[in-house]
Formats: sequence, structure tokens, C-alpha cells
Amino acid sequence: MDEDQANAPDTGAMLLALTRFISHWTSLEFQRSVMLSRSVRLDPTAVRALYILGREGGTATPSAIAEATHLSRPSTSKLLARLADSGLLLRSTQEQDRRSVTVTLTALGQSTFDELFAAGMAMIDAATRDWTPADRGHLNRLLPRFIAALTQTPPQ
Repeated sequence: MDEDQANAPDTGAMLLALTRFISHWTSLEFQRSVMLSRSVRLDPTAVRALYILGREGGTATPSAIAEATHLSRPSTSKLLARLADSGLLLRSTQEQDRRSVTVTLTALGQSTFDELFAAGMAMIDAATRDWTPADRGHLNRLLPRFIAALTQTPPQ
């Protein structure tokens, strides 16, 4: 038995667990329940845009948001207009290039992102509550490495 065959059961189990997690975490029902638990009233696409802005330090370009959300530029423009109308972000043009636009979270947008992020942290804390500190440490060290490798490796 070669090494690939020996690792196949572990790899298959990881793939199934990861698929189950992604399906659950990204489902509309789950996303709605998280938002309702924090009194946030947004559609899942708007939540993704807030997460993108939050992870980018509060500011991004519409094209970066379009790429990350897999939306067309016109759909992204409509989404950002809705978020701006809701007071969650500001659109601004760059002084050096008036065609270039950035969007920035407002205080309300940042607090909404913070609420959603806190909900995610609470879920992770609850899921790992009975883990040893060593187990949490292992996951904390390995998960970013695993995700980086998955997101940088093209399908074969």
C-alpha cells in the first residue's frame, strides 16, 4: 500500500467534515439564525460584503467586493448602494482619480460587523468549550495553515 492509499481514509473523512461544515455555515437558514441572534437584519450577500470590509480593515474597493462575493459589478454596485442607504458604509471617490471609488464601513457598519464577528466567536467558543487548551492550540495553529494550502492549491 502506498502512502496516498494509506492516507485516503483520513483525507476522505476530512473532506466530508469540511463539506458538512461549509454547507451548514453558509446555508441561508444558519446565516439568518446568526443574524437574528444579534438583531441584524441583512440579507446573506450584504453580510458577506460586511465581512469582506471588516477583514480588510473597514475599507475596500467595489471590485474587491465583487470578486470576493462572486457578484457582477452591476450587482455589487446595487448591493453597495443598499448598504450605503442603510447607513452601513460610505462611498467615496479618490482625489487623485475621480473614477476610483472606495467603500468604508461607518460606525454603524463597524458595530454590525463586530456583532456578527462576536456571534461567530461565541459559536467557536461553544464548540470547543470542552477541549483542552492544547487541543485548541493545535487547531489554532493548524487551521490557518490548512485553509491557506486549500485556497492556494488549484484543483487537480
